[in-house]
Amino acid sequence: MSISPVKVSWTLEQLAQLKSEVLLEAPYASRVSFGMVIRLTTTGDLMPVLREIDALEGLKPKTTLKDPQPFKYPPLFPFWHAHYFTSRHIMRNVGERWNIARGPSNPDMLAALSDVATRFGHDFDMWPGAVAHRLFVGGITERAEASRLTGDWIVFAKHGGQNYYLDLAQHEEAEGPDKSTALMQKLRAGSAAEFPFLFPD
Repeated sequence: MSISPVKVSWTLEQLAQLKSEVLLEAPYASRVSFGMVIRLTTTGDLMPVLREIDALEGLKPKTTLKDPQPFKYPPLFPFWHAHYFTSRHIMRNVGERWNIARGPSNPDMLAALSDVATRFGHDFDMWPGAVAHRLFVGGITERAEASRLTGDWIVFAKHGGQNYYLDLAQHEEAEGPDKSTALMQKLRAGSAAEFPFLFPD
């Protein structure tokens, strides 16, 4: 049994109403692409993304995430990316704090383990909980206090003094020229019809 595609169409007014409802009547709803709205309805990331966009828009205080940055190289330059954080990003942040994936030498982790050894000495029953707390909770807390939490990306463009929110992406989607080109195609497919001024030929 094959399933035939169904064509769906909306008026501009219906599209604007749908975006406003999904985005909880955010004042910037008209500047969020419909493609991003659809993605937000399927990922479960709506509230963390809206919280970060609220901060970008100056509606809420800055979060403990890394500052937004422009992409450095074409084809993604001059677009920007801002991080948003969910529970699935916790382990990545712990790994980043202790430099787990970047080589065998890790003086910060050795210092943290040495601190546990000094504090608990020969009370080995205390070590597992103390090590877990120091590395896990301490790692997240330290990154948050330094405004260094990382997560996935909100990709946006600046135009006419306003931000236009195009889509969500993962870090890996911008690694190298081939992936960057594929990400740009994804952004164009989901946003160019609404915001053609952001995608000059």
